[in-house]
Amino acid sequence: MRALYFLIFILFNPYFNAQEKIFGEYNNDFGEKLILKSNYTFEYYWNFDLASSWNIGTWEIDGGKNIYLKVNEIKDTLKSDNRIEMVLSSDKISNEITSNEYALNLISGGGQSRNLPPKKLFHKDSKLFTFSKTGKIQNKKIKSLIKPTVNLKPWFEK
Repeated sequence: MRALYFLIFILFNPYFNAQEKIFGEYNNDFGEKLILKSNYTFEYYWNFDLASSWNIGTWEIDGGKNIYLKVNEIKDTLKSDNRIEMVLSSDKISNEITSNEYALNLISGGGQSRNLPPKKLFHKDSKLFTFSKTGKIQNKKIKSLIKPTVNLKPWFEK
């Protein structure tokens, strides 16, 4: 009977299921999208006008509230003349590229690591809060730079 009570406690205790609530897709008002997957990998996307950025990586949770993102950059092998160089890939597959392909990637409006995801987030009520440069949780709306009369949410919501 004790085993049954223990099993019920584990299944219905929010602490044990906390990470399950974290998985999913989050967006904010600054054109950012963060997808936290159950295998502890993530995808991050940022879009603004003609500019864009993306990253992939791993995430971990500390104490049920703080989430840490670690970016895993994908590199391509650039061979030009007699040099071999590792450069950021334009897609999620590592390849060997030519100097012409690399030049085209540089002049495009998007690519890997052009706008990095936050390193640390705070999870509360299906929201992921970012931190300011001073280390404070950003839980208040911020005035838009484009339209000062509009207030935007810097946190991610499901």
